[in-house]
Amino acid sequence: MKRQRINMSEHPDSFELQVRVRYVECDSFGLLHHARYFEYFEMARTELLRSRGIRYRDLEAQGVFFVMSHIECRYRAPVRYDDVVTIRTRVVRQTRARVDHTYEMLVDGRLVTEAASTLACVGRDGRPRLMPDAMWPAK
Repeated sequence: MKRQRINMSEHPDSFELQVRVRYVECDSFGLLHHARYFEYFEMARTELLRSRGIRYRDLEAQGVFFVMSHIECRYRAPVRYDDVVTIRTRVVRQTRARVDHTYEMLVDGRLVTEAASTLACVGRDGRPRLMPDAMWPAK
């Protein structure tokens, strides 16, 4: 199954991404390795940004970077090889210099993982900076 993007048009600050768990992403028990969840969250955040018409590579070219300042994850049930996982990502708070996201991972409609993260906006020098106007939600 190809990675599929599903835009949740009724809420521009949320997005769903579906991913089939690959064998290479699993541990010796056939379960999605705990470190891979964070990669899935990053993929979902990147696609949420893309759904807003913004490519992360273009931000980097402009000297705009996002660093993880906080992340937490609660594993509720295992995810297995070949499962199709839906990752729901939502922006729950955004200021001019940070973005807070929440994540829900589901398998067959069942919640298996919850997470939250905070990203800080920095420049090439690693110092905090303001986000470009294009990233700021229109009121």
